[in-house]
Amino acid sequence: MIESFGTTDVGCSRERNEDRILLDEGLGLYIVADGMGGHSYGAMAAELAISTMQHYLESSRERLDVTWPFGYNFDLSVEANRMVTAIQLANRQVWRQSEQAPEYAGMGTTIAAVIRTGHRMTVGNVGDSRVYLYHEGSLRQITVDDTWMQAIAGLGVQIDKGKYPLRNFLTQSAGSKDVIEVHLAEVDPAPNDMVMICSDGLHGLAGEVEIAAALGSGKPLRGIVYDLIGMAKQAGGTDNVSAILLAVKE
Repeated sequence: MIESFGTTDVGCSRERNEDRILLDEGLGLYIVADGMGGHSYGAMAAELAISTMQHYLESSRERLDVTWPFGYNFDLSVEANRMVTAIQLANRQVWRQSEQAPEYAGMGTTIAAVIRTGHRMTVGNVGDSRVYLYHEGSLRQITVDDTWMQAIAGLGVQIDKGKYPLRNFLTQSAGSKDVIEVHLAEVDPAPNDMVMICSDGLHGLAGEVEIAAALGSGKPLRGIVYDLIGMAKQAGGTDNVSAILLAVKE
């Protein structure tokens, strides 16, 4: 059995919340989208991305009726192909919206999503919203950050993070270009494990040790999520904060 709970908070510094979340138990679909663009255009991008993914994944539940507008990768599972297609479609919709008017230029959104099939979870992301697996007291990041810092680290270059103000600059997001690279993973959480989906408003302010301690507190999911939100706000709450928790029960 899987239990879930999630919420989003404007934080302490922003006037509006441009994060959006989705918990669709019927589809086994969970998404955190962190919109960007200002003047509510970030919220528009996040809402458009989520609704596009939800619509495609609903329409592709019947395997005989599935369409693959970006092709099918036979090296991936069916669920992984559905995830890639859903995120690519979301990217296309946000990209097209950004071309409709000059004020929409630069709008985009991160996406971190999970499709649950039984206890198996297919994870997809673009941007720097993250998915973590909590197992036996330790926290492991499942997703890949699309940031300048991650790109530099991938080249094996050692740098002082404090000297680079653009270290968290996104190298891609949904809506940033016509076709994006979707990062994928599949995990099989064990009983008592948790999967957390969150925006950088949480993981950028709360350390992994503190997050792991909250997840292992034994509290109900609602209490844990609100503790995590409070943790980010106590650390300054400089961004919108969103978190979804999935707990695997015996």
